[in-house]
Amino acid sequence: MQNPPKLVVLSIDGVPHGLLMDLMEAGQMPAMAGLCERHGQPRMMRSVLPTISNVAWTCYATGRNPGKHGIYGFIDRRPGTYEMTFPNATNLRGENIWQVLSENGKKVFGMNVPGTYPPRVVNGILIGGFLSPSVAKAAYPSQVSAYLAGIDYHIDSDAQLARRSKQEMLGNLDITLAKRTEAMFHFIQAESWDFFHVHIMGTDRINHFLLGKYLDGDRQFAPAFVDYYRKIDAAVARLLDRIGPETPLIILSDHGFCPINYEVQLSKYLADTGWTKPLDDAGGPLSFDPAGTKAYTLIPGRIYVNLKGREAAGCVQQQEYESVRKQVSEDLRKLRDPEGREVVKAVVKREDLYWPKGAYGPSDEPGPAGKLPPYTLGPDLVAVPHDGYDLKLGLTATQLFVNTQLEGMHTYHDALLLARNVPLDESYLEIRQLAGPMLDCLGVSRPEEMDLANTPAPDGVLPAQTESC
Repeated sequence: MQNPPKLVVLSIDGVPHGLLMDLMEAGQMPAMAGLCERHGQPRMMRSVLPTISNVAWTCYATGRNPGKHGIYGFIDRRPGTYEMTFPNATNLRGENIWQVLSENGKKVFGMNVPGTYPPRVVNGILIGGFLSPSVAKAAYPSQVSAYLAGIDYHIDSDAQLARRSKQEMLGNLDITLAKRTEAMFHFIQAESWDFFHVHIMGTDRINHFLLGKYLDGDRQFAPAFVDYYRKIDAAVARLLDRIGPETPLIILSDHGFCPINYEVQLSKYLADTGWTKPLDDAGGPLSFDPAGTKAYTLIPGRIYVNLKGREAAGCVQQQEYESVRKQVSEDLRKLRDPEGREVVKAVVKREDLYWPKGAYGPSDEPGPAGKLPPYTLGPDLVAVPHDGYDLKLGLTATQLFVNTQLEGMHTYHDALLLARNVPLDESYLEIRQLAGPMLDCLGVSRPEEMDLANTPAPDGVLPAQTESC
């Protein structure tokens, strides 16, 4: 048997702090509960705004905010166009933690972490996450793919199954988890690793499609929801047994979750309020008339000013920029659901989320200060919804508020963090602040580009009392 890794990370996507506490209290996750009894209760951690998995995990992997690493969303527009693109690791500015450790002679392993496809060259193995198009293309070095294909490894569960059969979705989740854990224990035995990180994505999937049924005590699906988490706990138990009681360990999620009241078609709202002018034959979220569009949105709640000199056919003059941002913010704050409840609790300016200053232009002044570099894709505003309002697109939607098969949405304030033998600051951390202590744990200097400060959350985005849904 190989020696245990020197640092192990198990990431469980989208598990809210409060849900884990509830499941442990109910006796459904005994391995996690035993770990907490010996090493302290899990902490609540902040994610990233807007709260998107591939952005949060890129912040984790680089120790930097999106203004430095350049990944702002799951979808984006191509620079200089209004065409859609899906950013991946080729768009990442700078190095991730696997590269930093590799350059310092450490043996590294990463599997399924969002934002790592295509995998970069490392001293070890890196297997991409859910954006990987196939098992054959997912891994570095490429020969690792042969093993993965041989065990019928699943990159991700099929979320589309849930839209036609939640029972089929559960079966697919089980298979995906079984193959992930099979690969995990194969690889942990294969080498003496310095850094070993495995990611479970299925928790995000089951929370999206069954969280409401779990919370409502649905007779069929609430027990199935709990059973999936028990299977994850069983994998945790095996992992703890394999690495022993002293190996430094971090277990974390990238964001929390809460039930959905409504999916909100924000592109439609911007069209209804006159900020976006859809084309007559609009077929997608960016199918608008640039000459009649002063602002548009991408998910979730990212607002872009159609700025002249920056956008492909911008119509907003530089001197109008601040007034447009102010007026759009005011309209977003006026949005109410069919019951009259406020939808957007805060609208945050780009300079309050992304830094360093000067990242958007030639001066040190925040905001778009003139010409912007072509790789700058960050939104001008971010609308932060109240819990329960999932901000979507819907430029051609007929209704502003809809309900679909989705039952859960991401939340910013209640990600999960549990650390054993890894010293962490006691403050209310953001996910981007973990890479530094992890490097410290392995005796590797932090790159200068990493964010060091624990910046407070922007005004108005946290609950009055920071507690999980």
